[in-house]
Amino acid sequence: MTPRRAIPLAVLATLVTSGAARAYRPFDETDASVAETGAFELELGPLGFTHDENGNSYTPGIILNYGLVHRVELVADAHHALLFGGATPAARRRALDTALLGKVVLREGCLQGLTGPSVALEGGAILPTVPAAGDPGLALTAIASQRWPALTVSVDLEGDRTRRGTAAFFGGAILEGPDAWTVRPVAEFVGAREEGAPTVVSALAGAIWRRSDRLSFDLAGRAARQDATNAFELRAGLTWVLGP
Repeated sequence: MTPRRAIPLAVLATLVTSGAARAYRPFDETDASVAETGAFELELGPLGFTHDENGNSYTPGIILNYGLVHRVELVADAHHALLFGGATPAARRRALDTALLGKVVLREGCLQGLTGPSVALEGGAILPTVPAAGDPGLALTAIASQRWPALTVSVDLEGDRTRRGTAAFFGGAILEGPDAWTVRPVAEFVGAREEGAPTVVSALAGAIWRRSDRLSFDLAGRAARQDATNAFELRAGLTWVLGP
């Protein structure tokens, strides 16, 4: 990126969307679990509403996870492929991207019904949307999750080569309430830094309602800050498991 005042507000409007580890609603980051072999996990975000100094914008999104083999899933992430509204939608749209990723569980643990931490690695390509701008990027994320009766914590460390050819680094933590609860409170904290740009920090708070083993609904709010600019987002969506 160029000098700090030229940094596009889309970085805030999409709330650190350069990060590719996005496969767990309603968070930006993910946990160390994968879809069951042969199963599809469809994540729908029918409402992504963002307000900043450029106005209001809406970013619906879809993420599809497929359990390829035991401990491995494929992720097609179009969570920020569409954009509606805002004062400069064309400029914002060029900042959006999709991703094709693979995730492998390196250590089976608490999230797989065993003991100890679960550890995973996710990586793949960050792709431009239309209109295309920049080259494909790359993302690699290390993930560790630990579950206790009252709390589940997932920590992500990610390094990217962005579509602008710069380096970006992300660190995040997801906190979830008791897994046994039908409705559990959740929170997430993320820090992101791209070469030549100020640090972005964000926080999310909300809840996940597990309607059944195959269907969950989520609602959350997120606030982000970069330099002296703030952005606020409302997220709502669902996760639906199809297949075995």
